[in-house]
Amino acid sequence: MQFTTATTADLNKIQQLWTEIFGDTPQFAQFAANICKPEEIYLIKENDEIAAMVIAGIDLFAYGKKGFYIYGLATVPQYRNKGCAKQLMEYVENKKFGEGYQFVLTQPAQENLFDFYRNMGYSNTVYLRRAVIDIKRNLWATADFDTVTSSRFKDVRSKFSEDETVHFSKEGYEKFTEYVYTEGGSTAESKNAYCLYFEDKDRIIVRDMFAESTSYALQLLQAVRERTGKEKAEIQLSQNSSLFLGEGKLQPHCLVKNLDKELYANLMFD
Repeated sequence: MQFTTATTADLNKIQQLWTEIFGDTPQFAQFAANICKPEEIYLIKENDEIAAMVIAGIDLFAYGKKGFYIYGLATVPQYRNKGCAKQLMEYVENKKFGEGYQFVLTQPAQENLFDFYRNMGYSNTVYLRRAVIDIKRNLWATADFDTVTSSRFKDVRSKFSEDETVHFSKEGYEKFTEYVYTEGGSTAESKNAYCLYFEDKDRIIVRDMFAESTSYALQLLQAVRERTGKEKAEIQLSQNSSLFLGEGKLQPHCLVKNLDKELYANLMFD
């Protein structure tokens, strides 16, 4: 087996594998493969064929420590049950640690994958609280929409959250912003609140929300209702958020592995 990074010649095959393994559209697979540099896609090859892949192209910063985010870990069906995924992850972690990275964060796509990562030393489960809120109509509620650019995401989120501890790099925020708007996301912002949301059948899915209080958060959601016509909001909140207290349940969201063995044990991803 050969451990390597992708080249532009590998991208078409990577996009094909992404569609086959994750079930996404070819358009999203193309976006996922091209949002990072080819050298940020790590591969195991067998006889010049891709056996496994993972993407490690987004830098993170927390408590003065540098880390990275991984996604798209996949093994081609005929190479499964041979330890390819575990070996590839160990290769990437060792390489990144040698480059000065101190932790790695991942968001398992399915609940049954949490045990896979825990068996590889990932711990410090980060929980999110998901609450479903009925949005009452308020014709006077106003907000600015789609004004949050990549250069403003960090400032907007930090404005309302003293406890927020994880940030992307500048390039990471650019990738994140491209993903949000490419996938149909929108942002809403007022003087006292901010949220990032996607429209679903009968509701809005709020992936990111910060506000000075629940009252200001509700007013922002009311402005979103006036724009979208959606009367419900499914909100994803950090486990330490003071918004909508008592609503929703905590669910596992991300896992962290400390590569330097001395990193804090209370890493929070807001």
